[in-house]
Amino acid sequence: MITLLLGSDDFSKKNFIDALVLNKGAFLSVFSEATEIPETGALLESDLFSKPKVFVLQNIMPDFGSVNLEKCILTLNQIVISLKSLDKRKKENKELLSNPKITVKEFSLPHGRELDKWIQNRVSFYKGKISQNATEALAVRLGRDNGKETKVAGKVIAVEEVFDLWQADSEIQKLLAFAEGGEISRQAVLDLVPENAEVDVFDLTNAIADNQKQKTMELLGRFLKEQTGGDEKGSIIQLNALLGEQFRNVAIVQDFMAVKKPENEILDATGWKPGRLFVMKKIASRFPAKKIIDLLNKLEALDEELKSSSIPPRVLLDLILSQLFI
Repeated sequence: MITLLLGSDDFSKKNFIDALVLNKGAFLSVFSEATEIPETGALLESDLFSKPKVFVLQNIMPDFGSVNLEKCILTLNQIVISLKSLDKRKKENKELLSNPKITVKEFSLPHGRELDKWIQNRVSFYKGKISQNATEALAVRLGRDNGKETKVAGKVIAVEEVFDLWQADSEIQKLLAFAEGGEISRQAVLDLVPENAEVDVFDLTNAIADNQKQKTMELLGRFLKEQTGGDEKGSIIQLNALLGEQFRNVAIVQDFMAVKKPENEILDATGWKPGRLFVMKKIASRFPAKKIIDLLNKLEALDEELKSSSIPPRVLLDLILSQLFI
């Protein structure tokens, strides 16, 4: 049998696979590299006691071929393919998704208020208790309200969360241990759970594109504050690289738009998802091409200065970005 697990919620995928192995009393084998995948015959074979096996292909989409695909569908073993997403434009992927003999399950992270419900259910799973205002506080701390929505024609086509359920589960277990059998309180959440408010480089790019100087500087400060793993200079070098990559993508899109290249060809050339291309085209339309090239040159100069100059890194970065709003 073949089961296809799609989505970014690896925590729930892991729980699904664990339950599958337990219910079938099966052996589990996990493969995360394409070169590790055994031959089709090995995926089909059973042991001397006819004990089923569960093979998990992590972030790998194998090329079965029509004959081997049918054999893998009919085997008593479970072949689980776990992917974040699948390009639905490809003919072979469309056929997989529409095949009634293949089980397809979506595992998306809870969005918005769905996270509150997930927290309450998880606390109940551990036989614990949590107050409503503590649930609200924990969801906010985890980043419930910081998810990035991509919209096309007013419709949400993609959501990117700043949290994962591994983190959420870990925080819940910590809070339950602190509560020592009592109810998790809002104050405990505020005292023990750090705020997860990730700054996306897309936010910075959009703020620059919208000519919002104050918001740009606020986001810049938040980004640097979050980079606790290194010094300020290292964080600014990292941010400079991210901005450079983002604006190079803007320049690429502007070139494509200038020659009126069709969207499907842009997607094939870049490997992007339609939602990302929509956002990049929106940003590209707000900048004169000359300004983008000028900015890229300044970011390149900033990188050299950061690595060789004694001038404070934040002063250099503020100087470069402030010139965008003249």
